[in-house]
Amino acid sequence: MVISDLTHFLAERCEVNISENGNSIVLDFDKEGGDLICEKDILEQWWRNEGYLILDVLNHEQWVMGVVIKFWEINSTKPDLSVTMGVLPGIKARLSLPSNALNSQHMFLPRTPGKLKTVVAGQGVDPSKICKLSISSMECFTRQRLEIFDMHVAKEEPDYPLPDTVLVDKLGQLITREWYGKTHGEDELKVYLLNESEKSISAQGRCALDEYGGWQNKRFKASGFFRTEYDGRRWWLVDPEGNAFYSLGMDCVWPGENAYINGIRKFFEWLPDEKGAFKEAWTISTSNSDENYFNFTIADFIKTFGNVWWGQWARITRRRLLEWGINTIGNWSSPDFIKCARMPYVWPLADFPDTEYKVFRDFPDVFSEEYEKNAIKFARQLEPFKEDPYMIGYFLRNEPQWAFIQDLNLARILLEDDNPSASKDALISFLAKRYDGDIQKLSKEWNIDLLSFDQLKNSLDTTALSPKALADLDDFSEVMIERYVAVPSKEVKKIDPDHLNLGMRYGYISQDKLLAGHQNFDVFSINCYKMSPASDVDYVGKIIDMPVLVGEFHFGALDRGLLATGLRAVTDQQQRGVAFKYYVETGAANKYCVGTHYFQLNDQPVLGRYDGENFQIGAVDVCCKPYNEFTEGIKSASFDLYKVMAGEKSAYNIYPKEIERIGF
Repeated sequence: MVISDLTHFLAERCEVNISENGNSIVLDFDKEGGDLICEKDILEQWWRNEGYLILDVLNHEQWVMGVVIKFWEINSTKPDLSVTMGVLPGIKARLSLPSNALNSQHMFLPRTPGKLKTVVAGQGVDPSKICKLSISSMECFTRQRLEIFDMHVAKEEPDYPLPDTVLVDKLGQLITREWYGKTHGEDELKVYLLNESEKSISAQGRCALDEYGGWQNKRFKASGFFRTEYDGRRWWLVDPEGNAFYSLGMDCVWPGENAYINGIRKFFEWLPDEKGAFKEAWTISTSNSDENYFNFTIADFIKTFGNVWWGQWARITRRRLLEWGINTIGNWSSPDFIKCARMPYVWPLADFPDTEYKVFRDFPDVFSEEYEKNAIKFARQLEPFKEDPYMIGYFLRNEPQWAFIQDLNLARILLEDDNPSASKDALISFLAKRYDGDIQKLSKEWNIDLLSFDQLKNSLDTTALSPKALADLDDFSEVMIERYVAVPSKEVKKIDPDHLNLGMRYGYISQDKLLAGHQNFDVFSINCYKMSPASDVDYVGKIIDMPVLVGEFHFGALDRGLLATGLRAVTDQQQRGVAFKYYVETGAANKYCVGTHYFQLNDQPVLGRYDGENFQIGAVDVCCKPYNEFTEGIKSASFDLYKVMAGEKSAYNIYPKEIERIGF
C-alpha cells in the first residue's frame, strides 16, 4: 500500500489531506473523535494471513494522543474490537499490532520504543470475518492532528526507529517545557528537600481522632482489629479501639515511580551507572536484561541525603500524609514504610490462584482441583499479618481482566472451546440436572440437535443458540464467578479470620454477575473513575446490602509538566483539589461507602512506567514537591469527613471544572 491509498478511505468526523511533499497524509480529527475507515475490498489486499499491522505516525499535539484501531466483523453495526495505543507528542513513532492480539485474550500489550500504553477492548474478532477497520482518535477537549507516513503489514515484528532528541532532564522532568513549580537544577532540589526534612508534624484541629485516625465522637465495641458495623443508619468501619473509621487512603506510597527506559535511553539527559552510587535507583530485571527501570525520585533523594535517603523520604512522607488527613496506606505501598509508619493499611495479596487452562483472559478453571490447591497456597501469605492491628484487611486481587467485558458469557466461551476442563464438565452436569437428563428436551429449548450431553464436550457453534440457551449459559456463568470468589475466600479466612476480606477491586461493574459471591467478602471493593462514586457505590450497596470501598480514583491536569491527565481530567491543580473534596465527601455521604483510596502518591514518569501510563495524578511530583492546591483539597475533605458521614454537615457540592481526559 502507498500512502496516497489512505485518501480513498472513508473519513468520518475527520479531514484527510496529503502533506506538501506527498510523503504522508494528515488527519484532523474532530474533538469527538474521528474515523478513517478501510472497507473490505481494500482490506483483503493486505491484511489476510499477515503478522503485524504497522503504522508510522506523528502526533502534532502537546499531549499524548490515543490512536485507536477499530475492527468490525461482518454484519456488525458497531466495532467488535478496538485497540488504543498511546503516542507521545512531537515524536515520530512506529506502532505495530500483532494479529494474535485480535482474540482479545490479553487486555494490555507490551510497550515498544516510542509507544506508550496499549489497551485491547472487546471480546475479540475472527480475522477471517473482519469486514472493515478504522484508524481513529480518542475524544479530546479540542481537535487533534495525526500524521501517517506509512501503513503496511509484515510477517515479522518491525524495528522501532526514533529521533535523536532529549526529552527528560537530570531530575526526571520534561526538558522541553516550563511550568509553575518546576525545579531548576540540583542545588534548588537539595535546598528544598533539606528544608522539608526539618519540618515537624502539624495536624491542628484533629484532636477528636485516635491513633488509628478513628473518630472518638462515635463509639462501637472494640475488637482489637478493624471490622464493619451498621448502626441503623449507615455502614461504618470500626477501628481496633472501637471508634468509627472511614478509610481515606493513598495508593502506591513509595519513593517515586520507576521510569521505563527500554529502547528510549536516548530520550534521557542523564542515566547513571547501574552499580555506582545510584544503584538503589535502578530496578534490574533478573529474567530479561532489557527490562530495566530507573527511579528519578530515589536518585534525587540520594543526591541530597546520600545513604540515609530512605529514612528521610519516609519521615517527610509520613508527616505529609498525616497533615493532609490521610489515615490509610493504600494498595501497592512500600512494606518497609508500612512497618515504620504505624498507620492503618490495606494489603494486596499476590499470585491469585491460577490454572494452566484459562476460560477467557485471566479467568481460571474454577472447578478444577488445581484451582483449589493453588487457593490453599495463596492463603498462606497472610500468616505474617495475622496479629497486626494496623492492617484493615486485604484485597484478593486487582481488576480481573476478564471482568472488563460487558455482557461476557463465560459458559458460552466454554462451549465454544474444544479443550477439556473441569469447568466444562461442571457446566454439562449443570445442564443435565436442569433438563432432567433429557438431551431431547435441551435440544428443543436450545434450537440445536444433540444426541447426548457428552457431545457438549466438543466445540459448539453458539451463534444460532436460542435465547433460552443463552440464559442457561448466563446462569452458569454466575455460578462460575461465585466459585471464583468463594474458593480463595474460604481459604484466606482459615488462615486469618480477624482481618477484613476487601474483595476483588473490580475495575467497574460491567455486569451484575460480578456481584456473585459477595457474601464471601466483608467489604465489596470497586475502582471508580468518575467525578463522584456515589451512584456506583449506591447501586452496588443496594443490591448486596453491605459496605463498599473504592480502591482507586484520581484526577489530573495538563498545567504542570506532564503529557497526560489520567482517567479523569480537570483544568488545573486548584480544580484537582476541588475534585478530590467533591469525590470524597459525596462518597462518604452515601450510607454504604466506608472508604475512598486515591491513586496515587506520585506522578507517573513523564515517558511512562512499565505499561506506558504517564499521568499527572500525583499528590507530589518527581522531585517530591506537593501540588499544594491539590493537597489543600485533601486536607479540607479529611477535616469535614466524619461530620459528613454522621449527617452533621452536607457534602461539598461544587462540581469541578472537568475536561476530556488524556489517558486510558
